[in-house]
Amino acid sequence: MNNFSYLLKQGLSSVWKNRFMSFASFCILTVSLLLVGLSAFIMLDCGIILDNVSDKNEISVYMEDEADINHIRDVLKSNSLVINVRYISPEEGLQSMKEQYKDQTELFDSLPYNPVPPTYMVTINDLDKIDMAVSQFQAIQGVYKVNAPMDFASFIEDIRNTFTIIGIALMISLGAVSIIIIANTTRLSVFARRKEIAIMRIVGATNSFIRTPFFIEGMSIGLVSGLMSWILTKLIYEGVFTLFSENLGMWSALGMDNIIKFSDVSIATLLVYCGAGALLGAIGTVFSMGKHLKI
Repeated sequence: MNNFSYLLKQGLSSVWKNRFMSFASFCILTVSLLLVGLSAFIMLDCGIILDNVSDKNEISVYMEDEADINHIRDVLKSNSLVINVRYISPEEGLQSMKEQYKDQTELFDSLPYNPVPPTYMVTINDLDKIDMAVSQFQAIQGVYKVNAPMDFASFIEDIRNTFTIIGIALMISLGAVSIIIIANTTRLSVFARRKEIAIMRIVGATNSFIRTPFFIEGMSIGLVSGLMSWILTKLIYEGVFTLFSENLGMWSALGMDNIIKFSDVSIATLLVYCGAGALLGAIGTVFSMGKHLKI
């Protein structure tokens, strides 16, 4: 117990002795964790928004005039890809077109018959399988045409993949930078205490005994950086969330009302930040000790 208290005191005091590099490590690690955390929130929120947008996306299934609409409805509902089926009668379809093109009502009034076919608007559960859904719907007897926004589905998938790639690249690059900074700080600590380490080595101190203070130093910087990153993330995210909430009506159509609330994940975020900070600090220390500490 006395040995651990000594090692803990040495590790914490080393942070102050090398305060300039410790502060640099703290700043770099804090910014890195902050950017990674905000990127993760953005990725998760964008995923929610994209899912909401894709849920609102519908496939139009046009039926022949003599088709058995009840049979087609049952077949659509039994499809494992389908989550919702909405029927639009020819009269409702024509009325919707009139409302959409109000400046051309005389054109619709002059039509000899209603050209709008009975239609089912179908929402599927996986936008990636829209091609499969179209093929299956088109094969149903009584269906003469299926319209689906293929370009929109591809656009949604491209956005999701882009955010994923950017997020992963950002996490890897910032994590690497943090480890390098922590390693350099530890290397300076080793150099400043080289005489003390040599004396400890002469009197029989083990490698683990010598390394522990540096390990504690790196973890301490990481923990404090994690706490500061959590505070900054809370202030920034809640500020942006409040900004959107004040005009929620205009964003609700895009699913902005379903984005993550920081209060719901506050404790988990704090644990992840502090854990990640301590881990990066420890990894940086291990790398530095293995490469630069010659004992």
